[in-house]
This record gives sequence, C-alpha cells and structure tokens, in this order.
Amino acid sequence: MKTRSVQQVTVATQVQMGKDFIYQPFPSHQLRQVDPFILLHHWGPYQFPANNDALALDSHPHRGFEPVTFIFSGEVWHRDTMGNNSIIKDGGVQWMTAGKGVLHSEMGTDEFHKKGGTLEIIQVWMNLPKRLKMTEPNYQGFQKDSIPVVNQYGGKVKIAVVSGKVDDTTGPIKSITGISAYTIYMDANSKASIPTNANKNAMLYMLDGSAIVNGKKIEQGRSAITFNNDGTEINIEASEGSKFLYLEGEELKEPVAQYGPFVMNTTEELHQAFEDFQSGKMGVLND
Repeated sequence: MKTRSVQQVTVATQVQMGKDFIYQPFPSHQLRQVDPFILLHHWGPYQFPANNDALALDSHPHRGFEPVTFIFSGEVWHRDTMGNNSIIKDGGVQWMTAGKGVLHSEMGTDEFHKKGGTLEIIQVWMNLPKRLKMTEPNYQGFQKDSIPVVNQYGGKVKIAVVSGKVDDTTGPIKSITGISAYTIYMDANSKASIPTNANKNAMLYMLDGSAIVNGKKIEQGRSAITFNNDGTEINIEASEGSKFLYLEGEELKEPVAQYGPFVMNTTEELHQAFEDFQSGKMGVLND
C-alpha cells in the first residue's frame, strides 16, 4: 500500500477557556480545520489534588455538529436534555450528535472531586453536513472494556477502535457520517500501520511521545499531523512511549458558520439557533 504524504505538522497552542488552560491545534492561524473536524481541545494531563473542582462545564447548548469526548485519564459526568446521565472513565468515549439542538453538561464526578487524580481528555467537534444538521439528537457512551483493541507489533501497539474498522475489527460507535476514530498506544521502539481511505481526510494528533510518521519526524507532543489524499496507509515508528488520536472523515466542502456553541451553514441559521435556544426549544437541563 502507498503511504499518505504528510501535509503539515501543527503544534497546539495554549488557550484559556473559563478557568481552564487547554491546548488547541485547530482552529488556529496555522490550521483552520481538517474538514469535517473543526475543533480539537486537549485538556491536560493535569494532576488534581483531593477536594478539587476539576472540569466544570455546566449546562450549555449545541446545534449542527457532534461534540465527541475521548477520556484518556480520569472520568467525565455527562448529562443532557435527552435524559442521558452517564459517567465514562479512562479509555472510554462520549459521542453526542447535537443535531437540531440539545443542552448538556460535562463535569468532573463527585468521586474525582473528592479524591483527585489525573485528568486528560480530548474533545473534537465533528461537523455535520447540511442534510443532517437538524437531525434528531443522540448520545452514545462506551467504557474502555466495550471498545475493541487491535494489537500490532507483538502487542507493543494497541489500537482501540472507537468507530470505523481496522482489519476485521469494528468499533461500537455508529457514526452517521462514516467517521473513523481510533486511540493508539505505542510502546518505545514499536511500529504501527494504520489503513486509511484515500478519498477521506485523515489526521493524527500525538498527545505525547516521539515518532516518525510516514517519514516525518515528530518530536513534540500535542502535535496535529495532517495528510495529503495520496495514499492508503499511515506508518508510525515510535522511539518512545507515545499516544495518538486518529481521525478520518469525508470532506464536506460546505460553508461553515460558527459562533459559540453552534455550527451551521449560514449566519441566518446561527441567528435561528440562538433564538430557538433562548425560547427553550432545545429543552431545559435541571440541576
């Protein structure tokens, strides 16, 4: 198989969101988006003491896309106006299709607040095409033990298949747009081979470690690697223990109108989203 050539490497910059400092490789001046992925936020890893108030994203709305949270360490408590009340721990995923509109909260759990620990999560905003922006909201939450793992290089490489397919292994998430998402854990001096669809956009985000990706040396953690659509394979050689998030999706090639928690195609649709939220059409999330 032909490897995809590396298009760009973008190191995340630190930005403040509320009281938290997070890392954001895109959107940025260097990398606007990786269509259909329009935002990536990386929290941590942060070590919290006992009696902390980590992760306090109280009730807020979304429309027109899918906010997806990958939990690498710690745990996240998700509630929404669909009636979901879900705590997902390290290695799990919270995949929400906001569609026509939903309110949700993402909080640290009472246990984590009491005991403390390490928190590391990534949230990705996955755009929806115009035809699906007003689809019914949905939530899929899976713990680590429900996400199948493909072993490579004698078990030194573990690929957790969240959605999509690696070899004969299919992830539990049912993506309405055919997104593939894997978390990849590599020991030092190991090699991984990721099959890709040349007709879709693909990216790797290296949380930490050091590796050579399709011939390109990546020495700094929190780096997003984007690729040209000229091959069907991504090869990774890790020189030290390394963690990655792999994302692949069909390019939408549609106008993006985004403001705050809404991602639509036009300014008029954004205005309507705010109006619908303020009038209560997206529901009310009670404490």
